[in-house]
Amino acid sequence: MEWMPSRRRRWLDAPCHFCRLDTVDPDGLCPDCRREWRAGLGRPRCRSCGLILAGGMTAAAGVGICAACVGRQSPFERVIAAVDLDPAVRALIHRLKYRQDFSVVPLLQATLVEAVVEQMEATRPDALVPMPLHPRQRRRRGFNQAWLLADGVARATGVPLLRRGVRRVRDTGSLTELSARARRVALRGAFVADGPMPERVAIVDDVLTTGASAEALAAALRRGGASAVSVWALARTP
Repeated sequence: MEWMPSRRRRWLDAPCHFCRLDTVDPDGLCPDCRREWRAGLGRPRCRSCGLILAGGMTAAAGVGICAACVGRQSPFERVIAAVDLDPAVRALIHRLKYRQDFSVVPLLQATLVEAVVEQMEATRPDALVPMPLHPRQRRRRGFNQAWLLADGVARATGVPLLRRGVRRVRDTGSLTELSARARRVALRGAFVADGPMPERVAIVDDVLTTGASAEALAAALRRGGASAVSVWALARTP
């Protein structure tokens, strides 16, 4: 079972995550930053890739598919992304992943939960699968951020969290500098789903970039018996 922090931040005397002023809400934002943060939520996104539907990306026939995804076979039943990976969001995620600053967890969880609750009903899954880390990477970090996000979503939605049976068996290292194609090659056979999987599954992750990791995991879940796989990500790289 994945370790998870058990205590929320003491918020009356804690600084805001962004402006560092005191007197913030339980998620760690002052009123002004809360309004600015919420202004970035809820923008229409492509159901297939998670990118914002704006400008040259036009929804096709009102179904919420961007122009780039029209006619393309998606590996996912649905993609839900809460926010774009802008510098502020990246900073929060890095504080969690690389500085073990768990004070940001309530805000990150609440942000993903809000997006999921608004959009999941048509494709409600039978279980949530946090993006697995390889055991070596999990030992180095001490926790898996995807588990923290998935735990918040599971508690808010009632969708069960699949706590075992899905493993990352290859340590691919950092994929940041690789192209989408190179990432897909590096991730072949990286995941294993042991035993029968639920029919409908949602992968939960912190960031969706090229989708290569989610595609590799989705393939393993389908080999394990899942027939429909969605992706629920906190942030989408624009």
